[in-house]
Amino acid sequence: MNNITFCIASAKNEKEYTKLLIKSLTDNTEINNHEILIFIDSDNQNTYEDLLEIKKDLPQLKIYRNTEPQPIGSQRNVSLLFNAAANDIVCYLQSDMVVGKDFDKHILKNMSDNNTVLTCSRIEPPLHPPSPEKIHQNFGVTPEEFKYDDYNKFVEKLQNEHRPNMEGHFAPFAVYKSVWFDKLGGFDTQFRCSREDSDMIIRMRLAGLNMVQTWDACVYHFTCVSSRGKDWYKQDKVVQQKNILQQLADNEELKRFIRKWGLFGHHAKPIYDIGIYLNIDQFVDFNILQWIEMYCKVLYVNNENVANELNRRILFNSEYYSNLRWEYSTEYWNSVKNLFNHDGLEKHIAYAGEFTDKHDVNININYSELIDNFDNKRQQFIENINGFIHASTIGQKNVNPFHINILAKNDLSQEYIRVKNMELLLDNNKFVFV
Repeated sequence: MNNITFCIASAKNEKEYTKLLIKSLTDNTEINNHEILIFIDSDNQNTYEDLLEIKKDLPQLKIYRNTEPQPIGSQRNVSLLFNAAANDIVCYLQSDMVVGKDFDKHILKNMSDNNTVLTCSRIEPPLHPPSPEKIHQNFGVTPEEFKYDDYNKFVEKLQNEHRPNMEGHFAPFAVYKSVWFDKLGGFDTQFRCSREDSDMIIRMRLAGLNMVQTWDACVYHFTCVSSRGKDWYKQDKVVQQKNILQQLADNEELKRFIRKWGLFGHHAKPIYDIGIYLNIDQFVDFNILQWIEMYCKVLYVNNENVANELNRRILFNSEYYSNLRWEYSTEYWNSVKNLFNHDGLEKHIAYAGEFTDKHDVNININYSELIDNFDNKRQQFIENINGFIHASTIGQKNVNPFHINILAKNDLSQEYIRVKNMELLLDNNKFVFV
């Protein structure tokens, strides 16, 4: 049997989830052939001390404890775990998961080559709407009430159904370590709260990887404990406030996604270097400006006060909700932001007294004409502007009120496959698993 490194991220209020996951790995894999790495990102339950006790009987367990006052976040710590792995095949597991029978054997059976990224199927309590890639079956919503034996029997029955593999990608997943770093560069850490997985799906497809989901290697997933915290599904005020904050932070991540890919989805479409030049010829609605800026690489406006205020709002929103979500002070964020991938928002809005064709695609708009008789058709045109360019020839186009000059059609999507400067984000000397 080949060796696997199982990589687990743990955080506050997740001690019992993590211990249950370790138990299932011990019971349902040939664990002596493998390695377990656990990244304790934050801890309020003496998780580290409990895991040191478990390590006495499980020497292949290695632990890193984050000693910073704030969590690092899964977008980074997944790569930190993979980087520390001793084996070629790495499997990422969230702490709120329980692996099923012969989990390792079914992973290895399906990892036929290093072009494969394998997703392990999820069995979940019915806390989210049903979907084709998972199974709704309630074995409990906490480790304390989890029906371990019933779950194991269900997994064995599921495996005897011999369901065919399907296409897809989600956590938990297994991948070759070399593919993760050399082809992909890990998660794009400009996405700090969400959307990094959707971004990864597009990049995997562009890299030509084979994304396979197997039903035989499966986990029980308590759902959202890692992302939203324990008891996220309850209806008390504290939980509701936290969920609202998560939604606001997610909305900012969605904006980042659209700025990068030109749309939201899991399939790449051509994306171009677009500059939009907006002639401010009357008072503005900043909501409209904050909508249109997502669909270009740089938005130029000829009113310096408007440019400065729009830039301030975008930068503030892009950091404010994520920092609250992770309990980062502004000072702390400024001290660690260099460890995250740079989104380039500082140069996204620019003041330009005169408009010149600086980009492959240059669009001139008079603000008054844009909002005059603004309708769904006009909105759809902007939101699908990359598709219009893809279908157009080089040269000037006029689609009222847009004046478009296409100088070149260089698809940028290939440049986005591998995260740039990923090596700088790892900070190898700091993260030592013991």
